[in-house]
Amino acid sequence: MAHSENDRKSELERLRLASDLRQLAKETSDPDLREHWERMARQWSGEVEEPAQDHAGVDDAEVDDTGVDKDLDE
Repeated sequence: MAHSENDRKSELERLRLASDLRQLAKETSDPDLREHWERMARQWSGEVEEPAQDHAGVDDAEVDDTGVDKDLDE
């Protein structure tokens, strides 16, 4: 029974996070950031099956093995 209760609590926490992310999306004027928040909200709410992808549109050659954008070091 405790496992079921933990599952319900986890689901509620994910839905609250998704709600917070949607609120952030509504409050930002940056379209890229809005899209990012909305994509994260869909991911946390379970609306999408595929994993969220970071660095959309970034060529792998631009990112070193630490995951840091090389252009940021200039």
